[in-house]
Amino acid sequence: MRSFLIGRKLWRIVTGDITEPVKPIVHETSAEDIQYIERLEDWDSKNHQIITWLGNTSIPAIHTQFDAFDSAKELWDFLYTRFQSIGLTHYYQLHSTLVSLNQEVGQSVNEYLATLQPIWTQLDQEKISPDHIRLIKVLMGLRPEYESVRAALLHRNPLPSLDAADQEILFEEKRLGIVSSLHSDVALATTYLRQANKTIFCKNCKLHGHKFANCPTTECRYCHKRGHILDNCPTRPPSPPGHSHKPKFSHKAGSSSVVAAATSFDITEPSSLQLTDLHDLLK
Repeated sequence: MRSFLIGRKLWRIVTGDITEPVKPIVHETSAEDIQYIERLEDWDSKNHQIITWLGNTSIPAIHTQFDAFDSAKELWDFLYTRFQSIGLTHYYQLHSTLVSLNQEVGQSVNEYLATLQPIWTQLDQEKISPDHIRLIKVLMGLRPEYESVRAALLHRNPLPSLDAADQEILFEEKRLGIVSSLHSDVALATTYLRQANKTIFCKNCKLHGHKFANCPTTECRYCHKRGHILDNCPTRPPSPPGHSHKPKFSHKAGSSSVVAAATSFDITEPSSLQLTDLHDLLK
């Protein structure tokens, strides 16, 4: 609209540089009075042209409010004050929109660039300091729990500094007790994990925290390395289809480890179990 009015040589009426002509103080009809009437008609015509164009380019909910204005400048000032977006709020909205934009399916690159270009132009026109740009980055990364303080900072006038905004965010964090609750959750999760590990009992080494198949003293019958059984051996080639491996056990003299069987099993009950019992279970 600004470019349109400039092209029609009407922009100076909107800005107030060209005002309504003032009637000269004369007692009789004169040349000055005739010139005044002509200038007034010309100004009044252009003034109402602008009002009409603004009304035709606005939605009904907006242009129904134009009846109270007889001056294009007053109307323009009303629209500017009512619908202007300045400061952090506008930049935040633009930057959020820019980050969320992606090329749609079936959309050409030119169409995608045409969507981005107006946002780039508005961002370039924003007069915002590097300090406030950093603040925008901080606010965009906050979790939803900080929505109240984020909205308050975005609408603050005058705009807060980065340090002042950080202090308010830290205060909100303490008020909500977010850090302490997170630490409690971690502590509870760690305690639960430790309790769960205590319920796992190895019948081979009689220790908690691991199972027989992963016992550090268990020896694989294939690679003869400790820490896994035959079924879990990473170096053993796969068995051919239809082949079933018969489990065997052996116990070396002077060794506390049990030679692993081909079939792994999970024993979680903490009752005592001897080597002979293992043989009976696998028969």
